[in-house]
Amino acid sequence: MQAVADDEDSRYRVPHPSMVNSVASLTAEAACAALTRVGVACSPKDLAIVARDERWAVWLPGERVAWFPASEWGIRRLGVERQVLRLLAERCSYRVPRILIVSDSGFDVRQMVPGQCDPWGLFHRCQADASLARRIGSSIGAMLAEQHSKIAEADVAGWLSQRVVWPEPAHWISGRLPEVVDDRDLIHTMEEVIALYETVSVETKDRALIHGDVGLHNLAIDPRTDTVNGIFDYDSAAWADRHHDFRYLLFDVDREDMLEAALEAYEPATGRQIRRDRVRLYNAACAISYLAFRMGTPPDQKSCGRTLAEDLRWVRTAISKITRR
Repeated sequence: MQAVADDEDSRYRVPHPSMVNSVASLTAEAACAALTRVGVACSPKDLAIVARDERWAVWLPGERVAWFPASEWGIRRLGVERQVLRLLAERCSYRVPRILIVSDSGFDVRQMVPGQCDPWGLFHRCQADASLARRIGSSIGAMLAEQHSKIAEADVAGWLSQRVVWPEPAHWISGRLPEVVDDRDLIHTMEEVIALYETVSVETKDRALIHGDVGLHNLAIDPRTDTVNGIFDYDSAAWADRHHDFRYLLFDVDREDMLEAALEAYEPATGRQIRRDRVRLYNAACAISYLAFRMGTPPDQKSCGRTLAEDLRWVRTAISKITRR
């Protein structure tokens, strides 16, 4: 499964790490001045600012976050995500970030989903506790059943992408893998997996509004009860294969408790069957893409939350699940 870097606030991580921010900085003073102009009273000392791909996340008191674009592309990304969030708020019962203010200059202020996000802590707990993994999985399956069934293609036609942003294309991955690992047999196997991934034909019935990065890193959890309060970060939303939204519910262990619990909730609610083999393939392709992404990162340094050894364990476990079934 995927998780985020320890030094990032995981609540609003952008899942496509290859983009580069185009603005050098956003000061707390400038952000505060802009927020004050739209009626948000704040002090620079109250703000926490983190660069995100083509955008800036500005955390405010009261479980709010402001998103500032860093480029024209950032403006478009924020606008598309706002449209997705409004659709979900109108059609679905689970919680997503709520749009409070949209400024004329393109930034917005959102009410965050209440709860805690501790992806690595929850990840290790779910590895050890199958019952907890099943409870989390069941909640995810119920949310995805609503998301995939209550939004129609006509609702997003003309403005929402029809392709996922991750994993990267085969040529990008193949060009980087030899710089990360020196095991030629493993590289060849990984290239075969990516080639297989790129041959998948997606039927119209399998297309839906997908989140594109569903995982523990984008869930808000009640810290007392472990109840899933909602999901956030729809920056990677697309009208694409619904199987992508299950790919990170697989752990780098043999058990598949979370995935199976999600599908037990999802399939009866939607009348759609999810192919486990496709989910496993998508998981492996993403693992390989993240391994390639770490090119230039020292083995012991974490890239997207994992060391080289941890990335390799994910890749090998994911590949083994494809080849032995």
